[in-house]
Amino acid sequence: MRWVMIAIVAAFLLSTFLMYDTGSRGGGSGERREDYPVAEVNGRRLMRSALDGMVYSFLDSQGSVASPDMPMIYRVVFERYVIETQAAQEVRDRGIEVSDAEAERAMKDYADRAFPTREAFYQSLQRRGIKVEDYVKDVARQIANQRLVEQGIGTISVSDDEALKFYEDTKDLFFRRAPGFMVNLADFSDREEAEKLRVALLGGASWDVAVSGDAVDRSKVINVTTSPVFVPDASFEAGGSLEAMASDDLHAVSSVFELSSGDFVVGVKTEAVAERVSPYDEVSADIKSLVMRQKERDALSAFSQSLLDRAKVVILDKELLPDETPVLQPVSEVGSADASADKS
Repeated sequence: MRWVMIAIVAAFLLSTFLMYDTGSRGGGSGERREDYPVAEVNGRRLMRSALDGMVYSFLDSQGSVASPDMPMIYRVVFERYVIETQAAQEVRDRGIEVSDAEAERAMKDYADRAFPTREAFYQSLQRRGIKVEDYVKDVARQIANQRLVEQGIGTISVSDDEALKFYEDTKDLFFRRAPGFMVNLADFSDREEAEKLRVALLGGASWDVAVSGDAVDRSKVINVTTSPVFVPDASFEAGGSLEAMASDDLHAVSSVFELSSGDFVVGVKTEAVAERVSPYDEVSADIKSLVMRQKERDALSAFSQSLLDRAKVVILDKELLPDETPVLQPVSEVGSADASADKS
């Protein structure tokens, strides 16, 4: 669970949109509560109203108004805030700067890729209540964070030895194909239509011709393969979906059988396929890409954790934010803040 939380906040670190107007929503139920500081992050107090706003904005982005695990949501959103605050501090400390012109170019490039026109993009921002100048600032933040991450995690690569080890460790799981058959199958909602196809095939018609055009009643077709598909041996064993074809020879037309109620099938085995393990040379490029993505995720998660570790965090409301992790120090251990201060 801890790893999942770090992965979520790591994704937030490189997100394009901030949660706008985070202090304006309150608790979501319409009732007003007394505002007070819930934590200090790098000397800056986070008010309950601001944290509530972030939480409910997050829920909005997920298409929800509540969660069965609100304490976890508060924890995730709070840690996202800690990471962003520490990242902003380190961006300043390292002198990472992004000009408005660069951010505007990035915004327009995104608009040209993701929207039919730039006007449609600007209309989308307007509908969401986001000002263009605020969006440009957010893009600048994202670019700066990206550069911070690149500095923090360095260059990631995958060696041939790493890729080969992954292949050897997982080839039986990912790269072994069970024995079976290549099969053409036609599935109808009407038995007579399935029998009609079977008769055509028995009469010498090729599969392509027998299922093409007006040769079958399309209103009664559930599914028809246009080329043979692989089906493992297990599907032809007792209890398998194609058990009725188990004894059929290659190229023999099966009898019509009912796959389920009102689901009538006729099929043809076209080729026997032996068990096969894909050789390393055939899948090495895919393996390197997979291992690279995993290493990038791990590095980003580790960097996010390092930001949490370096942030100076004081929990003022331990009931709202239980002290479950060592990075979030309780106020009693830090001794530098008064939990009742700044109550309003």
